[in-house]
Amino acid sequence: MEMDDNSLGFACTEDSSLCLWSRKVNSEGAAEWVQCKVIKLGMIPVAGPDDKAFVVGAAEGVGIVFVTTRAGLFTVKVNSGQIKKIDEPEVSFSILPYMSFYRPDCTRLIACKAKDSLISKVLLK
Repeated sequence: MEMDDNSLGFACTEDSSLCLWSRKVNSEGAAEWVQCKVIKLGMIPVAGPDDKAFVVGAAEGVGIVFVTTRAGLFTVKVNSGQIKKIDEPEVSFSILPYMSFYRPDCTRLIACKAKDSLISKVLLK
């Protein structure tokens, strides 16, 4: 996953925490993994004493990590630590979130910026 500083990141669970690691280059030019954040997952329910949380995906650019237990699928916001249940229990090995965006009508945008030009006269007909 991408970290806030645009470095390569890694998320994993250890005990009842989500651990975030970042790839950093030290003063000698060697790259190493540095733990940059730990988020307690105490709010994520588990189905039993042997149930563990597992990271199954991340949404790039929005700071969300997907964590699953036998109690369901959850999102964890990296910046705030907010946890939200998003699905019922299933066997989830990997989550690939679909994201889209809205692009305004470029034709009208060009026409508005070039009101008096030949382009606007052609586009507005």
